[in-house]
Amino acid sequence: MRKVLIADDDFISLEVLKAMLANFEVSILTAMTGEEALTLAEEAPDLIFLDYEMPDMSGAEVCQELRQSDMHKNTPVIAITSHQSASEMSACREAGMNATLHKPVSPEALSELMTEYL
Repeated sequence: MRKVLIADDDFISLEVLKAMLANFEVSILTAMTGEEALTLAEEAPDLIFLDYEMPDMSGAEVCQELRQSDMHKNTPVIAITSHQSASEMSACREAGMNATLHKPVSPEALSELMTEYL
């Protein structure tokens, strides 16, 4: 079974995304901080969703750390954001994120990403 890591400091957003992923055959790891996400990433998830705004690190910062590891050089990383500023989108691209998912997450957009990356 494929493994998906979701990192989001907003409990409701985390639970909504978990519920949406229940439609796919995946096991789900959840983190509420960037540090937790980095620790759980050691379990080699096949796909990682990172909220852009977390209290300790941005999703872009977490992604930069992940990309420095051989284990995660090619792991798909998706930014989750409620903002669409040019600077935020640029930071996500520069960090090596593969795509962006905007809140509120639509089931169709999630399905497209799951199909593309898993």
